[in-house]
Amino acid sequence: MRLSELDPLIPLMDLKEELLKLPKGYLFYEDELVDFLSRRRWPESNRRIDRTTFWRWRNDNGIEHQKVFSRLDIFKLCQICDHYRIDGTRNEYLKNLKRREELVVNR
Repeated sequence: MRLSELDPLIPLMDLKEELLKLPKGYLFYEDELVDFLSRRRWPESNRRIDRTTFWRWRNDNGIEHQKVFSRLDIFKLCQICDHYRIDGTRNEYLKNLKRREELVVNR
């Protein structure tokens, strides 16, 4: 499957279902992922996410610097992309991420 085959505004839960259909260990290349995230972030234009933004999104989600990405990496990056699409701030995202991590630890 190619990310370009998916509607860029696919709801996160539907995206998760599509990604889970793929074989374990299936990877996507960075260029394809940046294209998909760019279309998801700005569906009405041809803007593209720049490298600095992509690196910051990866760092914020604890994703190692790499050229290929797993299903989980894609899901995490789509979450942050959606947050910014609805005009969220980085501080809000990091606060939510920390809260989610605390919930997991306290279970």
